[in-house]
Amino acid sequence: MGYARILKDSSGKPSGYRECDGEVAFMPEQQSYENIFRRVKIDIDTMEILNHDFIKDKQRVYRKGMLLSGITPEGFHIFNPAYIGNHQVIYTPYGNAKIARPETFETLDNGIGVHGPEGYGRDAEFVYFFTYSTEPRHAVRLKTCKNPAAFTVLSDGYTKDDDRVYFWQVTVKRAISQSFAVLSDGYARDDKHIFWRDQLLKTNVQNFLILGDGYASDGVRIFGRGKQLDTTPEAFTLLSDGYACDDKQIFWGDRSLNVDYASFEVLEDGHAEDRYHHIHGTTIKKKSGEIRV
Repeated sequence: MGYARILKDSSGKPSGYRECDGEVAFMPEQQSYENIFRRVKIDIDTMEILNHDFIKDKQRVYRKGMLLSGITPEGFHIFNPAYIGNHQVIYTPYGNAKIARPETFETLDNGIGVHGPEGYGRDAEFVYFFTYSTEPRHAVRLKTCKNPAAFTVLSDGYTKDDDRVYFWQVTVKRAISQSFAVLSDGYARDDKHIFWRDQLLKTNVQNFLILGDGYASDGVRIFGRGKQLDTTPEAFTLLSDGYACDDKQIFWGDRSLNVDYASFEVLEDGHAEDRYHHIHGTTIKKKSGEIRV
C-alpha cells in the first residue's frame, strides 16, 4: 500500500481528501475522537478539488465525502468563501444555503468576514446574508428588501436598496436611500441626517466633520462612537489609539475614563497609563493589581 497524500485545492490549501494508489477518501484532520473515513468513487483524471469539503469529477459532486445525489458537476464552483454551488443548489460552509432561485444566484461581496466566511448574495427573488458566527446554517433572507436587483453593499456594515438603508440587516430609520453615503468610523449621512450605525444623531448636518478614531464634531457638539460627549469642540483634543481629552477629562470612544488626568500618557498599541493605573481602552487596572472597567 502506498503513501496517502493530502489533496490540495487550486490555491494550494489542503482539503479533507486523501489519495492513495488511485483511490480517494474523505479523511479530514480530526478535531475530536471521531474518526471519519469515507471512500469516494471518482475519476482521477477529471477530479477537481474545490475546497476542504467539496470535490468533483466529470460526473459527480461530493461534500464531506458524501455524494450529492442529482447534482451535476456542470458549473459547480466556488463563488467565494461563503458560497459554493451551481444552478441547482448553493451551499454555505455549514450546509444548504436554501436559495430560492439558485440558477439566478450571484454574490455581492468577497465573502470574507472578520471571524470567517461571511457575505451577501441575491437571486431573482431575495437578498441573502450568511455569517459564520451565528446559529443559522443557511443564508438568511433580508425580507424587507423588495427589489433585490437594487440592493448594494456599501462599507462599514451598511447596505441599501432603492427604498431602505440597512446596518447589518437592521433598517436605518429615516435614512434616505437616494442620497445616503458612508463617511467613516461607523458614521454615515444623507441630505438631511447624520447616522452612527443604525442610530440617528441629533446634530448639525452641514457642519458635521469626522475627527478620527470614532470621534466627530458639528462645531457645537463632540461625538464619540455616536454618543454625544460632555465636552466642547474648543476644549477637545484628539490624542491617539482611540484616546482623546479636553481640559478636565480623558476619553476613550464614548466613555469618560476615571483616571488621573495630570499624569495620563498614551503609550502604544492601545495602551496608556497614569500615576496609578495601567489602561487599555476602557479597562483600567490599578498598578497594585485591582481591575475596574
